[in-house]
Amino acid sequence: MLRTRDFVLVLITVAFLVLAIGSTVFNQKQSTGQQTVGLQPAVGYDGEYTAVSVNPHEFSRAQKLQEMQEKIAASRQLSIAAPEPVEVMEEVTASTSSSTPAVLARGPQLCPGYAATNVNWSPTGIKIEEAEGARLVYKTVEISAPAIQNTDSTSTPVITQPQRNVLAQLPVRNIPAASTFCLPSDVIGIATDGSLIRNNEAGVYGIFNSSTLVGYALDGFPIYGSSSEAGDTCGGTMATEGYRYQISSQRDTILNCYAATPIRL
Repeated sequence: MLRTRDFVLVLITVAFLVLAIGSTVFNQKQSTGQQTVGLQPAVGYDGEYTAVSVNPHEFSRAQKLQEMQEKIAASRQLSIAAPEPVEVMEEVTASTSSSTPAVLARGPQLCPGYAATNVNWSPTGIKIEEAEGARLVYKTVEISAPAIQNTDSTSTPVITQPQRNVLAQLPVRNIPAASTFCLPSDVIGIATDGSLIRNNEAGVYGIFNSSTLVGYALDGFPIYGSSSEAGDTCGGTMATEGYRYQISSQRDTILNCYAATPIRL
């Protein structure tokens, strides 16, 4: 016989199954309903659709094209146009200069502040002598001095002694420097007779031939008479004895520059 407790358990089990089946059927119906709604066509819209283009720039396309054309034209002008010629003014200083025909044709290289020399110079009695690696330009003067007194003499005898009065000391050189130097004044050397040689006196000393020593430039190199050769930038040439200046018929001046550092009188 079926007991009451077993009967209650059977009813509970049946009720549970009925409830589970009902819940499953209900969920399926809900899911089917949502998909059906999603697949339904949208309600028709009778208005007009308008496409809007967002332009971050405030200018129009025509303005943009014009700007690009101006940039292209400017770039072509920079690449094709030739640069304007610039005139360079060369200032002659005591710096180096190259031995080129252009420099030689430029004439004397004058220093800033170039001026004629006005010095109290008398060539009388001047001698030139080389001693201890220098070329001395001097005069001999007589200096009076008391002689050694004799105890038996009542008078003091006086004797005269020759002494050098050096006027200038020229360097002795054989090879020109790597640099050339400008002319600070019109006096460029000392003649063998002791007189000053001025740069515009090429005609005066040009009467001597190329083997005659005329004098010495203030940089120490010797100056020789007239030659048909123009020489280098400064007007010098390399001989067997060493570098020398040569007066040339192709120049109105004796020198164009110094081949080494000159002294100042």
